Amino acid sequence: MIKKIIYLNMLALVATYSSLFYQTTIDVERLAVDTIEKDEVIAGGAPFQFLIDGEISPVGSIGIDPLSLVIGLDEFHYLYFILDYIFWLLILLSLYFIYLKYGHLKRT
Repeated sequence: MIKKIIYLNMLALVATYSSLFYQTTIDVERLAVDTIEKDEVIAGGAPFQFLIDGEISPVGSIGIDPLSLVIGLDEFHYLYFILDYIFWLLILLSLYFIYLKYGHLKRT
């Protein structure tokens, strides 16, 4: 039972990390010289965008590799990451319970 829980959590982490390949543009407020301006930047993650193109990273890209996350080139939103992880975990759990309920049925 513990192995299945760990396995589903690892799959949810992989799905959350893989969702970074789904990139959209969002509007964020950035500080210009003396005003706050809206800027359109790239963000990654699905269904919640938890990685947003930072001010010091190359324009139009988000660092998907873990090293750029540690360095902090892009803006990482922990709350959206946790919500994204919970979303994928619930999807996997629902698929697992569907498999438990209907998986034993054989095709004839």
